[in-house]
Amino acid sequence: MTGPLAAADLLVVLDTNALLPLLVGKTRRALFLRQAWQDRRFILAVTPLITEELTRVMHYPDVLRKLALTPTDVDEALTNLHQRACNLPGMYEGVAAVKADLSDNVFLAGALEAGADYLVTQDAHLLNLKYYHGTQIVSLDQFAQLLWAGH
Repeated sequence: MTGPLAAADLLVVLDTNALLPLLVGKTRRALFLRQAWQDRRFILAVTPLITEELTRVMHYPDVLRKLALTPTDVDEALTNLHQRACNLPGMYEGVAAVKADLSDNVFLAGALEAGADYLVTQDAHLLNLKYYHGTQIVSLDQFAQLLWAGH
């Protein structure tokens, strides 16, 4: 990679609270990130466990209501993710770096398997790590700013 934004070389893993805005968000930031993904300014990597976690959360009644989503919207978002993301087999399942919330380890495992440049999250347990085996852990705002700077 020759800089922070070598096209199609920037490999990222997003946790659920970053995937939701990317896939179905309506804010300016969400639309910018979705367009950057469509323009292949970064490659999004997912594993079966990441997809499973996202699917579970997207079907919560509170999430459906808050994001004004129908079950069809959820299905379309998940299909888009499956078709456009780099789907990894999910070989790393024994990661236990975060003790306070074991579900966070799914995203660290995905980042490790992908060899991701960034893990994008809004979760304090993950953000507090800052780095994990060469993957920089950043907030959704930081990631958007990084992409915007290379715009």
